[in-house]
Amino acid sequence: MDADYDFEKTDAGSLNVEKVSAGSLKVGGVVMIKDHPCKITSYSTAKTGKHGAAKAMLTGIDVLTNNKYECTYSTGDTVDAPIMKRTEYQLINIDDEGYVTLLLDSGETKEDLTLPEADHLKDVANRCKEIFEAGTKECIVTVLATLG
Repeated sequence: MDADYDFEKTDAGSLNVEKVSAGSLKVGGVVMIKDHPCKITSYSTAKTGKHGAAKAMLTGIDVLTNNKYECTYSTGDTVDAPIMKRTEYQLINIDDEGYVTLLLDSGETKEDLTLPEADHLKDVANRCKEIFEAGTKECIVTVLATLG
């Protein structure tokens, strides 16, 4: 009895996260806190009580918005940790609307990003403009990609 099965590859909707144990998290690591990708700034544990497992208390700063979030997990819980990718590019141009032209390693250009407008990144945007307008140094920018 031969049956032909046709399996298709689909996306499970994981949004570029991996599962990690809450007990293995450390300060400086990254974790999803209330659906926000956060860098852990504080981690402490409470010992096992008579009503359950040890608890992990986390505080983190959102890597995209700089907002602070807190949560508590059981140390045995499996939690989401975002997969983040940092890529460096050379800045070639900044247009009047704030779009940047970046040079890829392959020699091609990337033109779909703008200078950051968030308050906590204003100084980064201003520094990029200063270096670019001075024209005396090359400006290398780091782009952080996470959650898709």
